[in-house]
Amino acid sequence: MLKILLLLMLILPKAEAKVSVKFGTVAPAGTPWADVLQQIQKRVQAESKGTIEIKTYLGGQLGGEIEILNGIRRGRIQGGGITSAALASAVPEMDVLELPYLFESSSEADYILDNYLFDYFKTLFAQKDMVLVTWAENGWRNIGHKKKIIKSPSDLKGEKIRSQESKSHLAWWKAMDASAVAIAVPEVLSALQTGVVEGFDNTALFTLAAEWHSAIKFFTVSEHIYQPAAVVYSQKFWDKLSEAEKKIMLGDGNAIAAPSRVAVRALGGELIDVLKSSGIEVYVLSANEKNKFSVKLAGLHAQVIKQIGGKSQEVYDLILKGKKAFKEKK
Repeated sequence: MLKILLLLMLILPKAEAKVSVKFGTVAPAGTPWADVLQQIQKRVQAESKGTIEIKTYLGGQLGGEIEILNGIRRGRIQGGGITSAALASAVPEMDVLELPYLFESSSEADYILDNYLFDYFKTLFAQKDMVLVTWAENGWRNIGHKKKIIKSPSDLKGEKIRSQESKSHLAWWKAMDASAVAIAVPEVLSALQTGVVEGFDNTALFTLAAEWHSAIKFFTVSEHIYQPAAVVYSQKFWDKLSEAEKKIMLGDGNAIAAPSRVAVRALGGELIDVLKSSGIEVYVLSANEKNKFSVKLAGLHAQVIKQIGGKSQEVYDLILKGKKAFKEKK
């Protein structure tokens, strides 16, 4: 009997081992971000013929962004979609991308990220146990508040504001004389509801998706920070894959950035209308009013770059080079 079993083991086709992938993000369900992840799931499932199984954990089910990032670097989580500010806790140079009023338009940001920064950061990510797959997008950050419309820097003086855990973000709020409190995404809503903070900044999409709008009455379209994000894999997980599996997991790489940006931006004014219909007063800063915020930031870029250290000056110089090239090609 034993000989027969051994013979069967030799001649019968072996079942392929299944690769399990946990993918974490704070992006909520029902958003373009979740839709993009679902598309990746379906593609990988089809191309691997079911041998690679991706399970997404949305809305911070695996913790805040820093927790997810740490899990990826240690190999406990295989992949994730994370904002540049959170990624900066591992790759400090990412914080340069979060400098206020750094980019002048979405198209300029796209051009620089794709043509000047992707390959550069791919190398930096590899040094920190991560594989950079593609850029993604959170978008332009605006200011939500419980008690008043924010029209000028003086309106923020002394205000308790939730900040993302980022040198650039904290420096922004300090320049506005606000009292910033670094709080992880899963804890922000309760912090607003209990009065730990009175306001925050984020995109209209994330504000609605995370239900932060339920705790505010005012929303200022300030667009003071453009925030990219990235899809990354754990290097420890990556090193265990075959070349064929790596090819499937990468897919079209950074080529998927463009359609994902389109999906996020397509909602545009519709989201502002949703905020208004929720009883929130929306105010759009004029160019002159934006300039009042910008003036308060004199010297801030150089100051934060010095704080970040590493290769942050190189990154900043690449951005300036990209900005020049973008203007010349227009």
